[in-house]
Amino acid sequence: MNADALRGHDWLPDRLDPIPDLYETEDTPLADKLLHLHYFVGACDWYVAELDGDHRIAFGYVNLGDDQNAEWGYMDLTELRGIVVHDRLVVERDLDWAPTRFTNIR
Repeated sequence: MNADALRGHDWLPDRLDPIPDLYETEDTPLADKLLHLHYFVGACDWYVAELDGDHRIAFGYVNLGDDQNAEWGYMDLTELRGIVVHDRLVVERDLDWAPTRFTNIR
């Protein structure tokens, strides 16, 4: 089944303009970066701090269920959107997420 049909909600919020463009916050210490979007499935979390909205490439923090190996980096949101686990689980956008500083999620 199609990941979007399983998800049941929009992949991206209506407004992307509050999210900084890629590299716009590169002078901001990682601990102080504002995380604008949160995606999750199971114990895996993706947090978006910057976004190239045209190409759906984001910079943010990723924790795949292992705090010691979690890291900052780039993610392809189109690829993430298409992930289907066991034919029924998809990566979801946290619809209740409010922008939060990185230090508040650790």
